Amino acid sequence: MHPCPSCAAPLDSEGICTSCGALTRGFFRDLDLGAPAVAEAVASGLDFYLLLGAAPEDDTRTIARRYRRLRVLFPDDPSGLAPEPARRLSLLERAGRVLTDPQLRRTYDALRGGGASVTNQVLRCVGCAAPLPSEASRCAFCGTSRPEESLPPAGPPESGPPPAEPVDYYAMLGLTAEHLIPMPPLVSGLDAGMSLADLMALDWRSSERSLMPPSAPPSAVDVDAAALARERQILLSPGYAAEEREQRVAEIEIARRTLRDETRRSRYDMLLLSFRQGLLDRGRLDGLRHLQDLARADMAEERGEQVSGEQAGALLRQGLGYLSARLPREAIKPLRRAVAALPDSAEAHEAYARAILSSDDPLGLGAHALRQALQSLSALERLGATDQRHAPLAALCRGLLARDAGDAALAERELQRATEADSRLAPAWRGLAALALGRGAFEQALAHCDRALAIDQRDERALTMAAAAGLRSGQPARARDAAAQIATLRGEGWTADAVLRQLEA
Repeated sequence: MHPCPSCAAPLDSEGICTSCGALTRGFFRDLDLGAPAVAEAVASGLDFYLLLGAAPEDDTRTIARRYRRLRVLFPDDPSGLAPEPARRLSLLERAGRVLTDPQLRRTYDALRGGGASVTNQVLRCVGCAAPLPSEASRCAFCGTSRPEESLPPAGPPESGPPPAEPVDYYAMLGLTAEHLIPMPPLVSGLDAGMSLADLMALDWRSSERSLMPPSAPPSAVDVDAAALARERQILLSPGYAAEEREQRVAEIEIARRTLRDETRRSRYDMLLLSFRQGLLDRGRLDGLRHLQDLARADMAEERGEQVSGEQAGALLRQGLGYLSARLPREAIKPLRRAVAALPDSAEAHEAYARAILSSDDPLGLGAHALRQALQSLSALERLGATDQRHAPLAALCRGLLARDAGDAALAERELQRATEADSRLAPAWRGLAALALGRGAFEQALAHCDRALAIDQRDERALTMAAAAGLRSGQPARARDAAAQIATLRGEGWTADAVLRQLEA
């Protein structure tokens, strides 16, 4: 067994230090943190106790068991997680690592109590408990939308339901959220005393205790089938008034849209776990209402309904929040609706074009996405809100659209115009390299690749085109050099020869 990462003393059967109480570093997948990382977390306002649901006076073992109960909600191999749950897991692991290491915990407690603004009175993120600045529409740490802050009532509350109530959408559709059920050995009093060695010695495939990790959430197909069956049951059942029947079907549709979308479902799962524990504060009900509003907005869009000016402003703020959290793909949909409702908003058009062009490599975007971005860039010109960044981007879009239409000459002219307006626009150089490769101008293609790599040495697309140009032009050394760089970027298991074989196939 490994020695303690803090004091090198022996570890007990649970992997906890017999001297200082620290957990083995391997429990956190070799997550190595020090005082600078702890100081950064405190300065950012992260409350690790709040995130783990632990109290500052809890001992190490209590916090460790709390961490384990939360960790089993994520897969053992997190490499396949979507970006948002991956960020939440990263925050969870950082909290567990700091609070189960006595030295790091002392540092964290000292910094946290030394004037850092970490209080329970501030508005906090529903997903990770980080405090939200007054101007932030999304959490900068995990991307979760800002919960709406309730203003003091002007008078006595009106009768009627609250803006959102805790609801189990899985139960509403007749589904079981098996992926939210923790593994028995980590929560059952019967298994609480099992040692780490005992756990590792168990047969994970056939144990009667069913120690397998939690199952995957219901698939989109299962959710659709369950929702369809429930809607059919409501529509065929007598005794409903027309308005009530329509309301119940709408509730089923909101549940369906929430559970079949991976990003929305991951947020809902966090809320549902809190609701099951009786936790309704810290904006959780507002977070649920936000998910419901997203589903209602999708339904209204499909019906062809135009959003109001207030709703369009909210969609614009939501899209800008996604962009600030570096989630451009998620920003596209709300910004598209904002642009449709606010055709004279330069801010909406600029954000929409930016979201599209940063959601993927522009060379891989489809013609529809490129036309949408170009329309917003043209709208900026019509509104007199262009700046020096917009002209090269518009030329890039026109060049790629001409490429898709088969007009190589026009495509090259537009892409060349883009590089002349902005010499650091790497996609334009890659586009020129691809056109040169297509007509057999290998030296020119290599020159364009060099310009792209001067902007970003880790540009795998430019390296791939450089390797291909080297192979076709009889320059094996150049091709191998580019292939070796690609293999380095791809990581373990890749070699220059493997990359070259892939290109030659």
